Amino acid sequence: MRTPARIAVLLALALTACRGGKDPNFVRAFHEAERAETAGRYAEASARFDEAAAKAPDPREKGHAAYLAAKMLERAGDNAGASARLEAIAQQNPPTEHTARALYDLADLRIAHGDPDKGYADLTTLVEKHPSSGLAPHALIRLASHRDETSGQKDTIAWLDGLGPRLGKSELGETIAYQAALRTQATGDLQGAHARFLAVVDRWPYPYGNTFDDSLYRASEIDETLGRNEEAIAHLNRMLAERETAHLLGTYQRPRYIQAALRIATLYRDRLHDRAKAREAFHRIYADFTTSVYRDDALWQEAELYRLDGDTNAACSRASTLVREFPDSRYVPCAEAKCPSVTRPSKSDAPKKCHDYLSRARSPEAPHAEPQPPQAPLAGPQLPAAGAN
Repeated sequence: MRTPARIAVLLALALTACRGGKDPNFVRAFHEAERAETAGRYAEASARFDEAAAKAPDPREKGHAAYLAAKMLERAGDNAGASARLEAIAQQNPPTEHTARALYDLADLRIAHGDPDKGYADLTTLVEKHPSSGLAPHALIRLASHRDETSGQKDTIAWLDGLGPRLGKSELGETIAYQAALRTQATGDLQGAHARFLAVVDRWPYPYGNTFDDSLYRASEIDETLGRNEEAIAHLNRMLAERETAHLLGTYQRPRYIQAALRIATLYRDRLHDRAKAREAFHRIYADFTTSVYRDDALWQEAELYRLDGDTNAACSRASTLVREFPDSRYVPCAEAKCPSVTRPSKSDAPKKCHDYLSRARSPEAPHAEPQPPQAPLAGPQLPAAGAN
């Protein structure tokens, strides 16, 4: 596997060769190591990477070749030798670009081969001494899961809270706070978890927060469970307010966006019994999420809500749009059955028959006059599981 670090070294080798490099022996040894690795001769590859490290023209290339030599020993089955090499790299002072990687790999080896205490100690060192490493969040989550299993989630929360004062301002701070919030929710402290999730949102807002949308989504789920449906919708709208559109290649979409839009619509429809706002919310999915696979679902739900209100013209107008723009949709035969003016296009792979569960109209539900007990979060009736854009 060619990691970004290895690719960078290979590019450097290519540049060195183009410039008539100063040490062709390094280039030769590195390429011989690559060939041995490709052929599955890992012990030989390790020796060749060692040779390349000894002849490396600069410290960065030397360190990378030494790290690859250690990894080749691991692949050769020499776990003791690999562990010794990785530990030496991890203890180098000052740290190098491979220090955190070596600690993480060393932890993996020790946990997998009979020395888990040292392995988790390695992960702890990585978290506390290298919190800005890209591997630190992974190490933290593994440590937290291990504590969950050995000491319980409440102990894990206390441990995470203890890390906050020391590491809260580092790049690891958001992960610490979010993991503590997750476990607070899991222990049943919904109010405490709600406060923690919103604290994450406020401290690490979009676009800098990696868990901004997840935190708002989970806070909305707690609100819904406690019967605070308007607040749940407000949190979901706060997430969607940050949604951006890419004008060139790529996307700014986050996986929670379409989930949030679907839940807003179902909350209005099934919790608050506000069909007008539910229609608007479903139409927004169709109009704004132009790459979503749920656009035809949203149009159908909007049409059904119009039908429940007795507005057949509007319902059939939406059904007509659905059939025209999504000729292969599973809702096409349902639209034909309910709206005689709608005809499927000649080129349509939609089912011939409308399934009963799609054509069955939902009965209107009167709003409750009295406050209701906590409710389980909605799964989005008649809609596929959310999560795709």
